[in-house]
Amino acid sequence: MILNPRNRTRYIESNWPKKWGKLALAQVKKLWEKYREEVVVPVSGDILFSYGTSSYELLELDEFDRIALSLRLVARLASEDEYEDYNSQDSYDPGKRGALAWWCQDTQRQRWPRLSLMAIDILLIPPMSDEPERVFSGARRTVTWDRGQMIVETIEYRECLKHWKRSGILNTFLETS
Repeated sequence: MILNPRNRTRYIESNWPKKWGKLALAQVKKLWEKYREEVVVPVSGDILFSYGTSSYELLELDEFDRIALSLRLVARLASEDEYEDYNSQDSYDPGKRGALAWWCQDTQRQRWPRLSLMAIDILLIPPMSDEPERVFSGARRTVTWDRGQMIVETIEYRECLKHWKRSGILNTFLETS
């Protein structure tokens, strides 16, 4: 709910009981702090900046680009907290495309690189577990007495591929490749 740009933290603060809201916001903040310290964020094509360490690794940059990038990144880290900056902005209706599509836009990914990764990771979790349960309940037909020694990863790969083939995801991927 917080990662939907229409709601942000204001919805919880104004509509939830204070006890619930305080607990929920504290948990989100705790998760954000973990992302802020540990997540590696690609800055652009061939540049990699690792948050969570005091140094950074740059690939294929000349000396001038390294200095310019380091000044921008140090200024950004010193001046703002992405989560606080995001929540201080006005609400925005992402429309029919939804919050996930909004976070996947380059504008948001550049403005809030680590927060956008957190949002994408969270928003990709299905709201209901019906579909994954349905997919993997078919594994009982896959693992017969003859195939009882298959490793778990092989069964998982097979069930995912079978589901992707049936739903057309695999065909779409193969057409674009």
